[in-house]
Amino acid sequence: MDAWSSQQLSTLYGREIFRSREADETHALVTHELKAHRSTWGRGNVDAVFCRAELSALSLCILRYGCDVDIEPDTLGNFVLVQMPLRGHAEVHTGGQTVQIHPGQGAVVSAHKPVRLRWHADCEQLMLKIDLARLQDVARRTFAARPAGGAGAAAEIGEIDFELPLRLDDAAGTQWCRMVAGLASLLPADGHEPYDPRWLAHYEDNLMLYLLCHRPNSVRRQHDALRLGSEAASMRQLRLAEEFMRSRLDAPLSLEEVAEAAGVSRRALGLLFRRYRDLSPMEVLRNMRLDAAHAQLARHDGASVTEVAFSCGFSHLSRFAACYRERFGRLPRETSREPARH
Repeated sequence: MDAWSSQQLSTLYGREIFRSREADETHALVTHELKAHRSTWGRGNVDAVFCRAELSALSLCILRYGCDVDIEPDTLGNFVLVQMPLRGHAEVHTGGQTVQIHPGQGAVVSAHKPVRLRWHADCEQLMLKIDLARLQDVARRTFAARPAGGAGAAAEIGEIDFELPLRLDDAAGTQWCRMVAGLASLLPADGHEPYDPRWLAHYEDNLMLYLLCHRPNSVRRQHDALRLGSEAASMRQLRLAEEFMRSRLDAPLSLEEVAEAAGVSRRALGLLFRRYRDLSPMEVLRNMRLDAAHAQLARHDGASVTEVAFSCGFSHLSRFAACYRERFGRLPRETSREPARH
């Protein structure tokens, strides 16, 4: 039991629901506590123990059978089951995959996929039963928001598939184990006041959020695909806006005109520029005009500072000079008098 110490799980071990040495009795009790299933018993003597602590959306369980047993629950239905062996090993068959699980490697069993499990005689597992509706709600709040700028459609949260196996020995897995151990440590011992259920609900949500964010799954893949699509659309809109502004440096422009050229609302235009340029659209336009004026003055083509200012969209010379010095550290006339650079 490397990931969790006996002390960390002592309160959970103290919540024993049943103990049995009979196969038929164990089958009936596990069916009652978890899910209807078919079981086929193999070598070894039955020495089953089941412990459970229920919270609002999560249940922490410890289960051992003491012998080889094949479990076929079909689909889990309304919950997702995280299996984390404390000792021994087992196999999980689901979605056309077979994975070995052991103390360094677990599995997240999806709610909608048929699954077959083989527990070996030496296997004892810590399991986290997660209410599917609550997990979907956490995923919806986290991943289904419409992207900033209004581009892209909000994601729909349907079935949630986690990739197999669940690594418990890498950095993310180690942190996950610490969080599960933290949840177990919050279980009140006999005679102690329980923690506020509202705060515990936040802890449960945070545990589900960590699993969604740090372990590969279908919701995250869908969100990333939508985000990448939204990024591409946003960059196209930004490019259209900047091309429109660059083609009209000498003309007065309004935010509405630029937004219309980019095919977005005025508010979305502002969000786009803040996100990708860290400036407002009008600040970007001003810098474009200043850069064009600087390039023209540096060419020494005979145009006066006044002519250059007007050709680049500046109607107030004093304002032009102040902005120019702020951007380039010198006045426009100083640039016009410098020797041409080759």
